[in-house]
Amino acid sequence: MKTLILGGTGLLGSSLVPKLLARGHEVSVLSRNPAALSKLETQGVKGILGDLLEPEGFISSLTPHDVVVSIAMPLEFGRMSRKRFELIHERTTKFTYSALDIGRKLECPIIFTLGTSYRTGPGEVADETWPIERFGITKVGIEAERLIHEAGADGQPIIQMIPGQIYGPGGMFLEMYNRLKSGRFGIVGKGDNHVPRIHVEDCAEAFALVIDKMPANESFIVADDTPCTVREFTEFMASCAGMSKPRTIPKILARIVLGKLLLETMEMDCIVSNDKVKQVLGLELKYPSYREGLPAAIKAIES
Repeated sequence: MKTLILGGTGLLGSSLVPKLLARGHEVSVLSRNPAALSKLETQGVKGILGDLLEPEGFISSLTPHDVVVSIAMPLEFGRMSRKRFELIHERTTKFTYSALDIGRKLECPIIFTLGTSYRTGPGEVADETWPIERFGITKVGIEAERLIHEAGADGQPIIQMIPGQIYGPGGMFLEMYNRLKSGRFGIVGKGDNHVPRIHVEDCAEAFALVIDKMPANESFIVADDTPCTVREFTEFMASCAGMSKPRTIPKILARIVLGKLLLETMEMDCIVSNDKVKQVLGLELKYPSYREGLPAAIKAIES
């Protein structure tokens, strides 16, 4: 398969690219970072310098591919003001427009990446039949989700991957880990809400499997086997790093520091099922819970 990855230089891309190369796929990566592309090219990847916010600069020169994988995410760590939210919303929508245009030009399927934004109650478990419910900063994807739905309804072949919070040696998890070690990160309120998690290696394996099998017009939740609360995850992360239990941050203070939108997102309570990704794609988890995955992620960070 000739695979074009949009945003292949981040946490997920850094794990996905070598998996695809090992399977014999030809891999191209679009990025606006020339240094990152140069490094990838030494591994046998074709680098394409370009910005999804300005697709006119590269789209006409794209060569045929069998599939496009969109994993570019404009989210950032830190306080979420209304102005910053609107900027990220605009960029997310533009990324989606550009990815859809690329898929139409290349006449090939697109694999989109969405988040596990569900709201489950006691005893409830969300699966792929549940509608995504956007709240807090996940609202930046409302327009993007509409565009994807309309494109699929018009016959454009689309596969949706819906990972939980991805953790590993990079990305937003690395930022969270560094803030935890410096004492600038803690648990908001009780921390008894559940957030789906997935180690980056397992997430990348799920993406590689979907590229291998190409089940058109399907969606897959990608999460580990073990629901855990924010407190369980964060306290175990601190333990793995040899730290004492992280501090508890009152919600009223968190709202001032982080902003209302980010606080709403951090309070998400969501338990999901990974049955479909295991049954249809055959995903076998290397890290079935955070208790196996966090030590590996932190070891990779500190090595």
